[in-house]
Amino acid sequence: MGKGTENMDIRGIDHIELYVGDARQAAFYFSTAVGFQICGQGGPETGLTGQRSLLLCHGDIRLLLTSGLSAEHPAARYVQRHGDGIAVVAVEVGDVAQAYAELVGRGATGVTPPTTLTGADAEVVTAEVEGFADVRHRLVQRTGSRSDFLPGVITPTPFAADEGKPVLAEVDHLAVCVPPGELDETVRHFEGLFDFAQIFEEHIEVDGQGMNSKVVQSPSGQVTVVLLEPDRARRPGQIDAFLDQHAGGGVQHLGLRTDDIVAAVESLGRRGVRFAGTPASYYDALEARVGRVDAPLERLRELGVLVDLRPRRAAVADLRRVDARAPHALPGADRAARGEWFRQRQHQGAVRGQGAGTCRRGGRASGGGCVSLTPEEQALLPSDDDVRHYAEHGWYLSKKVFTDDEVDALAAAAQRYYDGERDRRLPVRPPKLAYWEPSKGPVQRHNDYVHHEHDGLGAILRKPLLGAVAARLAEADEIRVFQSTLIYKPPISGEPSNIVPWHFDKHYWASSSSEKMLTAFIPFHDCGEEMGTITMVDGSHRWKEIGADDTVVRHFADRDRNQLEEMLAENAAYNGAEIRKVPMVIPKGHVSFHHCRTYHGSGPNVSGRPRQAVSLHLQDGDNAWREYPLSDGSLAAYNHDVLVRRTHDGRPDYADPDYCPVIWRHRAPQGG
Repeated sequence: MGKGTENMDIRGIDHIELYVGDARQAAFYFSTAVGFQICGQGGPETGLTGQRSLLLCHGDIRLLLTSGLSAEHPAARYVQRHGDGIAVVAVEVGDVAQAYAELVGRGATGVTPPTTLTGADAEVVTAEVEGFADVRHRLVQRTGSRSDFLPGVITPTPFAADEGKPVLAEVDHLAVCVPPGELDETVRHFEGLFDFAQIFEEHIEVDGQGMNSKVVQSPSGQVTVVLLEPDRARRPGQIDAFLDQHAGGGVQHLGLRTDDIVAAVESLGRRGVRFAGTPASYYDALEARVGRVDAPLERLRELGVLVDLRPRRAAVADLRRVDARAPHALPGADRAARGEWFRQRQHQGAVRGQGAGTCRRGGRASGGGCVSLTPEEQALLPSDDDVRHYAEHGWYLSKKVFTDDEVDALAAAAQRYYDGERDRRLPVRPPKLAYWEPSKGPVQRHNDYVHHEHDGLGAILRKPLLGAVAARLAEADEIRVFQSTLIYKPPISGEPSNIVPWHFDKHYWASSSSEKMLTAFIPFHDCGEEMGTITMVDGSHRWKEIGADDTVVRHFADRDRNQLEEMLAENAAYNGAEIRKVPMVIPKGHVSFHHCRTYHGSGPNVSGRPRQAVSLHLQDGDNAWREYPLSDGSLAAYNHDVLVRRTHDGRPDYADPDYCPVIWRHRAPQGG
């Protein structure tokens, strides 16, 4: 589209404006964690009615943080809908008046016509047009001093010179997520209005998830936009998660260029920024795949830096998540359920443009999924009679859900986990974490959050068929992981820890609102009574509890075993029920499911070999944190509460895809 190219003269990204709930809190985060400095501010006193704006600077990057001072302000409405996020992409052009007229002539919707701001040493002309989703395009023309950002509107603020060279140089690209079916339309938006050209196209599939990607770039090569659309034929992943959480399309992350990726990661790490882990195997034979790398491989391995094969090989680090336990406030932490652009950035070195290397990175999926089951898989789902059995008895033994190869892969991944392999670690240690370490000796091992810490385990545990079985039993449209516990019961008959006394899981999940939660017990081998298999108390999920003794929220390991036996007997008597114990004899590849209120336990392992398994605790899509007061005046809590992001009203979000990924979501058929 050569028409009008000279009128655009797009010279690069001038600045990015974010709408945030609290501009000062967000600025504190960016300055503390990333090293930005406040270099300007404005508000009602400078003519910005109903808003507070802070300008942050780092290298050639300019971020304008704006929060509304009233519920009617556009920034407040944006945050209410999306959470904190990027609302305006400002590009520098040679002539705003010509560019604005050309854009409107091509069909763009004008928002603000050219406006001139004049200061002592600078003149700035701006105009705005509607963009994609809820993002606007701002045109900026600058004459004179560039330190006067918006004369008369943003008052420059003196700030100390950077200590040394800034670790980040400029905005490399924007990544935009669009709903299914809107990718080509968004490409045409950039091509038709701005004369961008499509320079790259790719379809990506990882772990059963898929997305389509196209990259468009300005004629100058100075503005690059990566467009991402989920593949509806695959189970949902991170793009679907963003679209859900953001309530529509928008900018998912900024790519920030650095000239020294190693120094940048080290510097940001010292500030408390946490990066995604990279599987150790990624670095095996790396140079054989991409050629010589101009950095020590061991240092890249330590820092988790990826290497992308491009015309000039560029080291790429994927900033996956900011540590919520860093000593700084998290911007929009109360809104992170819907606005998480700051959690998904890439810091890139060397060249512009996008290659396939980073996109095809393996590992865990932060979203999760829905996928059409094959006819063979559908045959493995519980029948109507099975669902009725589960409702009556509180337990269900599945058909062969996992292949032998998948179970063997779980066992191998578990061994690597015990050998110390981790793809990431928890940022803080929750107060009631079960976490066996070799120093604890030959006791029964319990390790929580293995689906989060180890991709080899997590990828198999997120099998959609497993989620579909759970959804049938719970009669739910969505199933998310709640917790995963890797279990190793040694063949030591006299070991006290080998005996798990009677309990039910909901006791420890009092802060969860749902009564549909359930657990999938997945052994790595045939599992019978001699191995101390899990044993159910038939129908106990339907019992009413005696009184309101909230000491039951204490874990069984912290309680007297005889007391738990007495509690079971008393509850049975109170309900006029017989205690019928059902040992679950589980063939390899089959899974034992039980309701969150079903009493269960297990006996000693007298088989002569270890009993190994994962207890995968599952939640339905409606589960959420709830306030559950205890008798001592405190609130019931779960380990998630110090790890997961917060909802818009400040509560722990039990749908945080980093810890609670979706593994099954039923979607109604698309009708016409």
